[in-house]
Amino acid sequence: MLEQLSADDFATLPDAILPVVLGEERIALDIVEVRRFAASKIRATPPFALTLRERGATRVLPQGIYDYQHPTLGALALFTVPIGPDADGMRYEIILN
Repeated sequence: MLEQLSADDFATLPDAILPVVLGEERIALDIVEVRRFAASKIRATPPFALTLRERGATRVLPQGIYDYQHPTLGALALFTVPIGPDADGMRYEIILN
């Protein structure tokens, strides 16, 4: 499934939110940016990166694999890395290559 995901799958989401599931808690992470990379022979679709933000957050989720549940894309287990705060909250990056 992950190898079939494309940058367009995330860039065209109507709500631009990717919910992460932490036990009983669901955290709405805004999709701030979708960056495309040059095509690769390894993936069926060109690699890309997502920058996500938890608005107003001061906590930092440690890097690791998190379960995301989106009504359109379904369940996704994605390796997520904190990249630091900005003026609006904590930012994370996911790279699919």
